Amino acid sequence: MSQTTTTAPPTTTTTETSEQDKELYETQKNWIPLEANPEVLTSFMHNLGVSEKWQFCDIYGLDQDLLDMVPKSCAAVLLLFPITSDYEEKRYQQEDEITKNGQLVSEKVYFMKQIVGNACGTIAIIHSVLNNSNVIEFKDGFFKNFLQKTSSLNVDERAKALLHNPELERSHEISANQGQSVVPDEDEPVILHFVAFVNVDGHLYELDGRKPFPINHSTSSKETFLGDVVKVLQKMIDDNPTEIRFNLMGLVKEEEEEEEKEKEEEKKEN
Repeated sequence: MSQTTTTAPPTTTTTETSEQDKELYETQKNWIPLEANPEVLTSFMHNLGVSEKWQFCDIYGLDQDLLDMVPKSCAAVLLLFPITSDYEEKRYQQEDEITKNGQLVSEKVYFMKQIVGNACGTIAIIHSVLNNSNVIEFKDGFFKNFLQKTSSLNVDERAKALLHNPELERSHEISANQGQSVVPDEDEPVILHFVAFVNVDGHLYELDGRKPFPINHSTSSKETFLGDVVKVLQKMIDDNPTEIRFNLMGLVKEEEEEEEKEKEEEKKEN
């Protein structure tokens, strides 16, 4: 396991913070939100250089028989959910607790902040893909270049790199207009939000660009990943029992590829 770091309170001065806030305010922009549509998100990801062996699929529920339908290759989970006042209250409580007590975060986790309005879907895809760069094949394009250019940057610098990337903004706009839902105006208030869940270095992380740091929920593994995500999601649902606007998608590799691998491994063992 790689070296871990402990999250600590920011050390920037008031002057530095004011300058940062001013810069973000002056450059703030809104994009059209992406639709929670596996086909749209898969096309978006492929156009930016991810191998066509990988795709997003629907996860239809948390019951075991529905989870069994998800390919075993599932490497990340995208969650679209409503931002409610209760959620925001619990979110800030969680952040205060982590800031006070610290948490272990692997240096292998790729995390960035969101400073572009309605870019949460794109950022969730980036978090899903780049935290699996050890298994996902990249063609020449955005993902390969962005990882090379931003891997050594901090979370704020990565956010600014995204902000000033016209290729990504254009691809986002095209994909946002491909969905089946009515496309909202870029300035229309949106209360639905995307986050990503990934297994990095044996831990389950929630990656949300609205939060100041990754959230380490528990230990995890390739075999238990989906079940570990379900435990977190079930708590979210239990905290919002009347809310039904939850949408889940998994980042998976084509099953044919996985089946061929398993057959090859069986041949070697025999």
